[in-house]
Amino acid sequence: MTFVFTFLAEHWVLTGVALLIVFMIWAPLITGAVLISERQVGIVVKRWGGLGLHPGRLIALAGEAGYQADTLAPGLHFGLWRWQFRIIKVPVTVVPQGEIALVLAADGAAIPAERILAKVVDCDNFQDARKFLVNGGEKGRQLGLLTGGTYRINSALFTVITSHTADGNGMAPSQLELTRINTDMVGIVTTLDGQPIAAGEIAGQTIGGHDNFQNAQAFLDGGGSRGLQEQVLLSGTWNLNPWFVQVEQVPMVHIPIGHIGVVISFVGKAHE
Repeated sequence: MTFVFTFLAEHWVLTGVALLIVFMIWAPLITGAVLISERQVGIVVKRWGGLGLHPGRLIALAGEAGYQADTLAPGLHFGLWRWQFRIIKVPVTVVPQGEIALVLAADGAAIPAERILAKVVDCDNFQDARKFLVNGGEKGRQLGLLTGGTYRINSALFTVITSHTADGNGMAPSQLELTRINTDMVGIVTTLDGQPIAAGEIAGQTIGGHDNFQNAQAFLDGGGSRGLQEQVLLSGTWNLNPWFVQVEQVPMVHIPIGHIGVVISFVGKAHE
């Protein structure tokens, strides 16, 4: 009797294991289930269905076939049948503390001819690809940047350049470190985008409200000029986009006690 009971128990256990294996194999096919872990982003590729993308577009906003703007958040998702969708699981983007990351967009509006960098638009730090495209985000090098943190990025639309990938994207890892001005130095700033400097001037006028060139969009919106700047950076640590601004550190001028400093200005109105 004991032998029979043991045999039946083992039989049911083996049957249960077999059914579980079959369910694990066939359930995703039947239900279209996809599991995204906490440290992953699900990139959705629609194999077929819907209208075709407009020429020049890469990311689908209205269910067209191709890379989809919306990604999959961590969790279990259903209805993503393999014959219609392909899911690419990519790791979240991590920007180390003390560094920045630059962003390239593979889709969007064209950058106007007078600018070299794409304008900043509301898109939750490039984590919402749909918002980026709907709000008029532009294709190419981005004026905005990412600071230290973890981000869920649609890598079909955005390429994020960190210190770990800098060498493969024409950058030096040191360019993606925060800009630090020492206490006995001053930073001479040259901007690479903006309006032309006014005729007769050698440096752009001081523009307010851009937080020491850290808010590049505010600088451009305020009429900032490209080229050498009147404003300098004092000692501190700054989040600066190396595609937008270059900084040269020079020693502060020291006036000994008992002496005066005579200043010659090369900017401003002509002397009468």
